[in-house]
Amino acid sequence: MKNILYISILLILIFASCKKEKIYTSSDAKLVFSHDTVFFDTLFSNIGSATKQIKIYNRNHGTVNISAIRLAGGENSNFRLNINGVSTNKLNDVELEENDSLYIFIEVTIDPNNDNLPYIVQDSIVFEVNGNVQDLDLISWGQNANYIDGRYNSAIIGDTTWTNNKPFLIYNSMMVDSGKTLIIEDGTQIFLHKNSNIYVLGTLIINGTKQNPVIIKGDRLDNDYDDMPGQWGRLVFINPSKNNVINYAEIKGGVIGVQVGGNIESSEQPDLKLSNTKVEHMNYAGLYTIGSKVIVSNCVFADAGYYAVALLMGGEYEFYHTTISNYWNFSTRTEPSLIITNNLVSDNIMYVKNLTNAYFGNCIIYGSLQTELGFSNDPSGTFVYKFENCILKAGAELNTSDVNNYLNVWKDKNPKFVSIEKYNWQLDTLSQAINMGSLDIINNYIYSPSIIYDLNEQNRTSYGLPDLGAYERVE
Repeated sequence: MKNILYISILLILIFASCKKEKIYTSSDAKLVFSHDTVFFDTLFSNIGSATKQIKIYNRNHGTVNISAIRLAGGENSNFRLNINGVSTNKLNDVELEENDSLYIFIEVTIDPNNDNLPYIVQDSIVFEVNGNVQDLDLISWGQNANYIDGRYNSAIIGDTTWTNNKPFLIYNSMMVDSGKTLIIEDGTQIFLHKNSNIYVLGTLIINGTKQNPVIIKGDRLDNDYDDMPGQWGRLVFINPSKNNVINYAEIKGGVIGVQVGGNIESSEQPDLKLSNTKVEHMNYAGLYTIGSKVIVSNCVFADAGYYAVALLMGGEYEFYHTTISNYWNFSTRTEPSLIITNNLVSDNIMYVKNLTNAYFGNCIIYGSLQTELGFSNDPSGTFVYKFENCILKAGAELNTSDVNNYLNVWKDKNPKFVSIEKYNWQLDTLSQAINMGSLDIINNYIYSPSIIYDLNEQNRTSYGLPDLGAYERVE
């Protein structure tokens, strides 16, 4: 009798486990979506997107049979689906239990056309349940581009001018050839794929404006990548490059923003004149030079994993009304925002070159570390530098009594930027950098463009003494 009871219970359990969940067949069956519409940021034609995802919920009183999940555009759609781990643009008879859910992952590739401006690409995912049809909109914007691929000779650039009619997308790096000049006009956008670089052996002239700066950044256009470092390599000026000019550019999201590599021993003309430019969100350094001659004015170098500015192995440098600020928060940072050396160690060999001048006038050097200023001076070479009318985050250990190196400097006075979190390096109303600059520094400036106007084209002499850094505070 006991055995019969056990067998009966076992059979009941077996039949219960095999019993199919009741299918909800009512005509009022509906699915619930985690999003009403799936938006993709602007994508370059022929380049795949990031993956977006949606979640589909069954809130009905029973299991529903989704008779079809499909792209409205079918096989001709620019979009691609992965439904619960299955890569397909159409899936039939998907059962979804009560209060259960399924994931759909979505990608898109944009086909090129003849448009210069961004254009819209649309489709929808169609769901059919018990005769009801629901759809979920998919929207993306496409952008054609001038493609440059380092695997081909077209990546070696001769004398030419780039205009802003279409962006430039660089794969596998490119090079401005020796003795040739690349001119980049205002509003031009340059996007680099991961690990891609721009090598300049000739001359690069960037002619941006305040209203239409030249943009150099990574090719991921999703909002999440806007301030992401390390998306591309570096902009490198290599011997025999000379007479380079960058005016009104925004360079961000790489490993090294601008690298200048010891081009000439001596010259009346600088290797690079860098003005009215922001270099931000770099894995390693914003400006990285080796024994070069560089003139900088009205620039911002910020948010770098090691150095915002590194002036290595000597050279000749002048910085005017420049903001160097480093509040890097992607990882632990131990190196100062600004480092100046007359030496460089490579393969256990120390190389020394004279630092004939490193001048900073009306500048701000600040950040999150206790000391944001570092030096390395080998006595076998010269080491000449001077900070004049500057705020320095330097700590008590830095002796600023020598007027040959420090004239009217203020240690550890907080410049009070408008927003560190939003990378807004303009001055707050209570900033101690206001009216602390020297008019003599502006009047003695001999280069073009003039530094009487700040990065926002505000006249520095309209409100008394000039403010420090790249921005003039305007009430």
